[in-house]
Amino acid sequence: MKLALENMTKSTELEEVYQDAASNVLLAICRHSWRVVAQHLETEVLTGVFPHRSLLYVMGILTSNGMSLTTPALPTPICSQMAEKSVQFLNTDKWSRELLSALTKPDQTHQEQPPEKAFLFIYYGLILQTEDNATTVRTHLRTLLDTSHQWPKQREGIALTVGLAATRHLDHVWAVLEQFGRSTPVKWSLHSFCLKVLGQKSEDPKWRWVSSTILLAYGQMAVKAKAHILPWVDNILSRMVFYFHYSSWDETLKQSFLTAIFMLVGAISRNEGAHSYEFSQISELLECLMVLMEKEPQDTLCTSTRQQTIHIISSLCKLRPPLDLKRKSRLLSVCLRSVFALPLMDVLKKHTCLFLEPPNIQV
Repeated sequence: MKLALENMTKSTELEEVYQDAASNVLLAICRHSWRVVAQHLETEVLTGVFPHRSLLYVMGILTSNGMSLTTPALPTPICSQMAEKSVQFLNTDKWSRELLSALTKPDQTHQEQPPEKAFLFIYYGLILQTEDNATTVRTHLRTLLDTSHQWPKQREGIALTVGLAATRHLDHVWAVLEQFGRSTPVKWSLHSFCLKVLGQKSEDPKWRWVSSTILLAYGQMAVKAKAHILPWVDNILSRMVFYFHYSSWDETLKQSFLTAIFMLVGAISRNEGAHSYEFSQISELLECLMVLMEKEPQDTLCTSTRQQTIHIISSLCKLRPPLDLKRKSRLLSVCLRSVFALPLMDVLKKHTCLFLEPPNIQV
């Protein structure tokens, strides 16, 4: 174990490859003596110096859901205890700067997030969750939100940190997102503002998908706040509907919107008190979902968006207040047309299966 710990931070020509190999040795030891390894990791992480990447790599593997069954996951209480002991570092400028630098460091591949960064987003969220000072929480969240929103995993990580902080600071997280939503960069990213300056200013990729992050953050808030979320549902839905209508729409925003709604609906359905609530924004949300259904391509018989949207609609229809007859009729009509509409004739002609002899249905 000592040899592994020493080599995890050693600088060689192989850099991260060498360090990861040493880290994997420590992970192998963890299969047999994970409590001892966890204790050593905690000691290293809590020195007051920002942890080396390799330590975060090991922590990321241990806390990930994709671990082998032979390697025990690091228990949540241990992560929470480490976060609680790390709160003191939030007010240390050097430590906070290195944390933000590690979180915003470009990944080698933007489709996959390295374990160390995945862990950092969780760790940061747990630290902010434990922090008592509301001003500190707001400052750190706003600083994180002011970073780049260009890559999918980065947006998901930021949203997760925001959601974890909301577990204990729901009102402050809401205030930060509201303030952030009114900031100039976010306004520039919205469709209505882009139209006014079309041709005058190129779109900054750092901010292009910031609405995606905000939507995912609202979804994570709902998931992490659990029983406390019901009084906030209408407020959150109103913001989701706003970003649906005013964001520069593309596939990224569509998937983020559906993911966020799915998280929110899931949080509501798991709440025993939901049946006694009346949600005033359900109708507006259903209108957005019907627009999504109507915009799905007619030349494709089955899309994941249709399936997700119908699943969400089905869950929303169980909530109060019940839909009026006219809205029910329109909702059903839109769903049926989207699911059962045949592709256009030009598209049908391209399907060679249609030229085969049809089966004899009387046999």
